[in-house]
Amino acid sequence: MQVTDIGNKEDGKIWHRKPTSAKGLMVTVVRTVQQAKTVRFLHVAFDTTGESFIAGDHHGNIYVLDIGRNRFRLVQKTGQACTALAFTLRRTTEFLVALADYTVKCFDKGGPSTTYNELPAGLNRKRLVALLKAFGEYPAKYRMFVWRSLLFLPENYAAYSSLTDKGLHTAYLALGDKYPIKSQKLQRGLQRVLSALAHWAAIFGEVEYLPLVAFPFVKLFQNNPMLCFEVVATIIVNWCQHWFEYFPNPPLNILSMVENVLAHHDKELLQHLVDCGITSQLYVWPLLETLFSEVLTRDEWLRLFDNIFTNHPSFLLMTCVAYITCSREPLLQCAQKQDFEYFFHHRNNLDVGAMIKEAYRLMSNTPADIHPKKILSDFSPLTQGQYPIFNQYPEFIVEYQSREREKIRLQEMEYLRERQELSAMHAEFVRRQAEEETYYAQQELLQKTEEQRRNILAQEEEKLTEQRAKLAAMKRELKVKELQLLDASRRRFLKHQQEVKASQIEKLDKEINRKMDLRDQETAVAIEDLEVRQMELEAQRRRLEEVSNLFILLVIPINCFVCFHLLKEQDQTEQRVGDEVNIRLRKAERENESIAQQLHKPNKNIQVMHVTTNHVFFFGHYSIIQRNHVDQMEGLS
Repeated sequence: MQVTDIGNKEDGKIWHRKPTSAKGLMVTVVRTVQQAKTVRFLHVAFDTTGESFIAGDHHGNIYVLDIGRNRFRLVQKTGQACTALAFTLRRTTEFLVALADYTVKCFDKGGPSTTYNELPAGLNRKRLVALLKAFGEYPAKYRMFVWRSLLFLPENYAAYSSLTDKGLHTAYLALGDKYPIKSQKLQRGLQRVLSALAHWAAIFGEVEYLPLVAFPFVKLFQNNPMLCFEVVATIIVNWCQHWFEYFPNPPLNILSMVENVLAHHDKELLQHLVDCGITSQLYVWPLLETLFSEVLTRDEWLRLFDNIFTNHPSFLLMTCVAYITCSREPLLQCAQKQDFEYFFHHRNNLDVGAMIKEAYRLMSNTPADIHPKKILSDFSPLTQGQYPIFNQYPEFIVEYQSREREKIRLQEMEYLRERQELSAMHAEFVRRQAEEETYYAQQELLQKTEEQRRNILAQEEEKLTEQRAKLAAMKRELKVKELQLLDASRRRFLKHQQEVKASQIEKLDKEINRKMDLRDQETAVAIEDLEVRQMELEAQRRRLEEVSNLFILLVIPINCFVCFHLLKEQDQTEQRVGDEVNIRLRKAERENESIAQQLHKPNKNIQVMHVTTNHVFFFGHYSIIQRNHVDQMEGLS
C-alpha cells in the first residue's frame, strides 16, 4: 500500500507505481505541512462516473483527484473549512461547497470559480426590496447570506489576520470588568473584534460605547469573527458617518438633524421634551449608541436591521424619529427626567412594524433641506484586499486622549505599585501586630492553661492518694480474704486428707481382715491336713502296736527297722512343715512392708500392731503344730 503526501503541491501524481490492493486499500492520501503537522480532510464527494472525486481539508483547500488519469490538482482555496461538498447534476465540472459562514459557493474544477454568493448581480436588489416590503423581513435561514450581499463584505482574510495577530488591545484588556458577560466565548469574541477595530483605527480604542455597538453582531456572528468585524466596520463607515467629529462628545450635528426632523413632523412632542428639559442627547443618543439593542427584542432588532441594511444610511436616523413619534403618548405622560431615561434604556410596548412603516413615511415626506440624505453619503462598501483608512475624527484629541490615557495608566500603575507596597507594609504591620497579640494571647492562654494544669495535677494527685489508700485497703481486704481462703482451703485439704487416710485405713483394715480370714482358712486347712496326717500316724501306730503285740518276739528286727523308718518320716514331715511356715511368714512380712509404705507416719503404730498380731498368730499356730508333733512322737516312742 502506497502513501501519497500532497503537502504544499498544487498538482501531481496520486501514485508513482502501479498500485496493489491490500485488503481493498490501494493508496492513502495525506497532507502534511511544516513541523510534520497533518491537515485533516473533512469531506469527500464523488462525481457521477466515479472516476474522480473532490476532497476538502481543514484549511479550506479543495483538491480534485482523478483516479483514471492518476492526477490530483488544487482547484480552490476558500480560506475556511467546508461543511459539505457535492457535484452539480447538470454540469459535471461544477461543484458546490458549503462553508462555515452559512454560505454556499459554486466552483468549476476546470477553471476559475463562479461565486454566486459574493456578486451583487447574483441577487436582484429590486426583488429583495419587494420581498422585504411584502414580508417585513428576510427569511431567517438566508438572512446572513442576504446581509453579506447587501453589505458587499470583501472577506479580507489576510488583512483581518494581520489585525488579530497584534493581539488584544490595551484598552480592552479589562473589558470584562466594565462589561461582564456570562458566556466566556462571547466575552473573548467581543474582545477580539474590539481589539481588531482599535488596531484598525486608534479612535476605536477610546470610544466608550463601541462595545454596545458591536455586541449584537458579535453574538450573531460568534462562529465567524472576521465577518463580524467587517459588518461592524461597514456599519461604522456608512451608518456612523460624522459620529466622531465632536469626539469625545456625542455627534451633535447628527443629533441636531434628528431633532430638526422631529420638529418638522411633531412640534408638540418636541416642545414637550424641551419644556421638560430633555435634549436630544437623552432621547436620541441612547438609541444610536446601542443601535436599538436595549429597546428591542432579538427578532425585532433583526427585522429592523433587515430594513436598515436595505436602505440609505439616513434610514437609521429616520428610525430614531419614528421610534419617538410612535411612542408619542407615553412620552407626553412623562414629566421627570428619570422617566425619560428609563424609557430610552428599556424595552417598551411598541409595534416594530408600525415603527418601520413610520420610518419609510418619514424618509419620503421629509423636506430635502432637513433630510439627513443631504449630509450623509451613499453606501460605500469596504475595499478588497485591504481595509480603508478611517480618519474621520479629530486626531489630536484622540492622540491627546491616548497620551492622557497612557499617562493615567502609568499613574495608575505607579499608584497600584505604591498601593501594593503600602498594602504590603500595612499587611506586614498588621501581621506583626497580629503576631504580637497572638503571642501575648498565647502566653496568657498558656499561663492560664498552666494554672489549670497545676490545679488539675493537684486534684489528680489527691485523687491518686485517695485511690492509693483505697487500693491499700482493698489489698488488705484481699489479703485477709486470701488468708481466710487459704485457711479454709488448708482445712478442707486436711479434712480431705484425713478422710482419704481414714478411707485408706478402712480399706487396709478390710484388706487385713480379708487376709487374716484367708490365713485363718489356710491355717485351718493346714491344721486339718496335720490332723489327718496325725490320724494316719495314729492309725499306723495302732496297727504297729497290734503287729507288735502279735509278733513281738518273732519279728523284733523288723520292728526296729520300721521304727527307724517312722522316725525318719517324722523328721522329714517336721522339716517340711517348718519350711512351709517360714515361707508363709516371709510372705506376710513382705505384704506388711508394702502396706506400710502406703501409710504416713501417724499410721505406723497401727501397722506395727497389725504386723505383730500376724506374727503372734503365725507363731501361735507354729507352736501348736510343734506341740502336736511332739505329742505324736512321744506316743510312737
